[in-house]
Amino acid sequence: MTADGNNVPVHHLGVGSLDRRILRDIDLHRVGWLDDLTKAVMYVGTTIWTLAVCALVVAVVVVRLRAYRPAIAALVALVLGNLAADAGKLVFDRPRPPTAQALLEVGGASFPSTHASMTAAVAVALVLTVRWSSGRAARLAGALLLLAVAFVGFCMVYLGAHWFSDVIAGWVLGSAIGAAVALAARRIARPRGVSLDPSRTGR
Repeated sequence: MTADGNNVPVHHLGVGSLDRRILRDIDLHRVGWLDDLTKAVMYVGTTIWTLAVCALVVAVVVVRLRAYRPAIAALVALVLGNLAADAGKLVFDRPRPPTAQALLEVGGASFPSTHASMTAAVAVALVLTVRWSSGRAARLAGALLLLAVAFVGFCMVYLGAHWFSDVIAGWVLGSAIGAAVALAARRIARPRGVSLDPSRTGR
């Protein structure tokens, strides 16, 4: 038995029946508007102009709220999440899902998902390093970040760029990295943090 389009025995890939079943069900039930949406997310998230605009917005927010420590923690988590996922790809070298069942053809190894690792790392680092103005604000921010991370992971599986287990592994890896970075940030300097309440910024 071979993985369609990859010409590699399935039992050598470490791909379980759940991964194959999820991809098969997605392939059978894709809809046009969701195809377009997930492709747009993938495209927008990888263009240089989008990254430049996001960087500018983040810079303004960081200066406005004086959130320097969370910003540095998020950046470090992003880089480490990327590097760790790339290292994992070199170790496991799992092929991507079959091109016959994918909306996009993506090169390179599949496990773990770099997108899942980076987004989870940044989200956890932010939640743990920002000094939120209230418990309610922290819960709301955490919920929004969780939804964003989950949606990116969903897009990767829906597009056929990753197996479901690739995304799960990326989330676990990224969360661990984000937590470690946040812990280090708290220990390196006195944990004063920042507040999202503009009245505490001195303005």
